[in-house]
Amino acid sequence: MLAKAFNNIFSSHFRTQNLQSQLMRSSRHGILRLSPSRSFTNSTSNSANSTTSTKASSKKSTFYSNLKNIKRPVAVWLPATKLIVAGIAIFLSGDFANAWYQNEYNKNLLKNTIEKGTQPVTDILDNEFIPRTLLIKRFKEILQPDKDQSFYHVICGEKGTGKTTLATAASREVGQGVIYVDVPENLEFFGESFGKAINFTFKEKISLLTRLKRKFLSETQEKENMNLPKWMRAKRAFEDVAQSYKVNHNKPSVIIFDNVDRLKNHPEIIDSLQDSAMKKAKQNKYITVFISTKGPVLERMESCGTSSQVLEKLEIGNLSESESKDYLIKKCTAENLQFEKTTRKCMINDDEVNKLYKLAGGRILDLKREVNKFLHGKIFEETKKEVMDNVENEVRAAHLFPNQKYYKIGKPIIKTLLNSKEMCYLDFRSAFYTIGDVEKVLEEVLACNVFEYHPGKHIVTFKSPSVEYYFKEKADVFIKNNV
Repeated sequence: MLAKAFNNIFSSHFRTQNLQSQLMRSSRHGILRLSPSRSFTNSTSNSANSTTSTKASSKKSTFYSNLKNIKRPVAVWLPATKLIVAGIAIFLSGDFANAWYQNEYNKNLLKNTIEKGTQPVTDILDNEFIPRTLLIKRFKEILQPDKDQSFYHVICGEKGTGKTTLATAASREVGQGVIYVDVPENLEFFGESFGKAINFTFKEKISLLTRLKRKFLSETQEKENMNLPKWMRAKRAFEDVAQSYKVNHNKPSVIIFDNVDRLKNHPEIIDSLQDSAMKKAKQNKYITVFISTKGPVLERMESCGTSSQVLEKLEIGNLSESESKDYLIKKCTAENLQFEKTTRKCMINDDEVNKLYKLAGGRILDLKREVNKFLHGKIFEETKKEVMDNVENEVRAAHLFPNQKYYKIGKPIIKTLLNSKEMCYLDFRSAFYTIGDVEKVLEEVLACNVFEYHPGKHIVTFKSPSVEYYFKEKADVFIKNNV
């Protein structure tokens, strides 16, 4: 009983306590809503502020939530991005270093080439080589210029006088500082031939950054350089290393352009090469040597070079009588090695040597042609007839034969040349004044292989010794005959 009564009292007490607590919380809520002022206006304002604050709080929480969402992938991407950037940096550095190395390697190739010289190889056999000692000595002097030399050279002569043979022989002997460039017959390969002579590859190694810069920043100078013809790029490469050679050795290097007469249809290339030759000679940078047969290219170069007074000309003529005969004997001498002993047998006698020399003269090509016929068993009279027939065809083409239009004009010219070997060009020209267009007539006559005009000396000679031999044999027709 007592326990039950106590239990009722205890439970009612707790219910009373709970009711009081609820009233207190409610009253506290009301007090908070009514304070600090009881006016309706202030109550509305506080409600609005509370709403704004709630929205701001909501936005803020949303922002931080989004930020957390962003940070998670960034935290994942960041190491990969660092690796990519580091890889790009390493690639660009390696690309730049490789480009620098390749370009320096190419420059060193050029420098080594000019240090050693080209030293061209010739396919002339020992028994065909003619040691023209005085001319070789003069060539070597040309290829070893003084430090203050301010002129360039033009070496000329008829085809077959040995210009190339002398140039290659002297270049091999001098070696250092001499570059030999052979102008090819096909001018499309002139750039490759020039580049090969100086070890220039035409393959400039360009880094990626440099290529992008050239493409997007419009570096017109660089683009123009890359679009230049190959021969001009090779020339610029040579000029760069020639400058270094001059600084290191205190003397200019030498570049030889052989067979420049092949540029006759490209006067712009001739003018460019000669213009550079004049300027660089005056500046003592390097010395140019042009080798050409006689003709329009030589005349063009002489007219430009003479006016600038920086051109020195060397003319290569025919072999002397002793050189020609020595060549014939050497060519016709066979060597046999038996029992460790070398024996020599000459297959031509002195009389035959004299006859061949009179027929071919000192012109190397003619000598080679006639001696080869002799070695193949052809007798002299047969060889002579072939030569006479060829010359006679040229004389007829020049209208100098009896009953042709220039026969009477040609007779005194032929007589003078037989007596004096040469004739003043003005006297030769005046002989044709009685005929209409003098320039046209002279061009017609000189185009045939009978007479040769030498513009440097302003003289006229026979075209070849075989022409002279022909007129001597036919003296009764061209000298004594009064037709």
